[in-house]
Amino acid sequence: MRTEELIAAVSELSKENEKFEELRTGLPLGKDVSDAIVLSQKREKPLTIRNTCVTGKGRTAFIRRLAVTLSCLYEKSEACFFVLSPRHEYGELLRLRSADVTVPYIRDKADIESAVTTLKELINMRKEGKGYPRLILILDGLDELPECNENGDFAVYRDIYDIVMRRTDVDVITGAELMKSIFSGYPGAFVGVGNCLVSTREEGKADVTYVNDDSSLTLPLPMTYPSEPSVMESIIFLNSVPGVSPEQTDGE
Repeated sequence: MRTEELIAAVSELSKENEKFEELRTGLPLGKDVSDAIVLSQKREKPLTIRNTCVTGKGRTAFIRRLAVTLSCLYEKSEACFFVLSPRHEYGELLRLRSADVTVPYIRDKADIESAVTTLKELINMRKEGKGYPRLILILDGLDELPECNENGDFAVYRDIYDIVMRRTDVDVITGAELMKSIFSGYPGAFVGVGNCLVSTREEGKADVTYVNDDSSLTLPLPMTYPSEPSVMESIIFLNSVPGVSPEQTDGE
């Protein structure tokens, strides 16, 4: 699937105000076998946090493409993308003209702690009714840094989750290798009740499962997602479309 194909499908659905808000709160991931949009979130209010967890080969490419799609659902003044990752590929998202993207330099635990201080400031601004209405927080590869996952317990992620606990205006997208953690046999305990786990299988294909109230997972839902063109080419395309928004991308 091409990036513009998913964006066009999202655009068509978003012509209805009710569907538009559903897409913004649900996070469109891709399409199922019936060609219907697959959403990450099915609950209006999170039990703990709103978390879309991505694991498997190619997870970073999947998350970057998801960020590109989400950038079409918000005006630049409506959402902030805050990326905490040592992976340099996320720097490409800074080129999105239609989105406010912050990608701090992350190379060790000290850098994470500094970035978390900024994150707390953003959260406090929201508590005071200031700043962007929505925060999209991307966490990827933090467990691979020295001193950040010594016991395989993903403490570096869980500490950040505590900061955004029960906030309906924050969406977390986490990239982590669950098979290398204590959660390998019980991923629902990490992902969180009501949330979504995306397991990328190969280029453009993934399985989506949702976490039940008892932390078990639903049966996998096969899904296709954008795998071409490159993320940079998709960004260049979106930047060339005047006033990029879901209502305009399929009509230009």
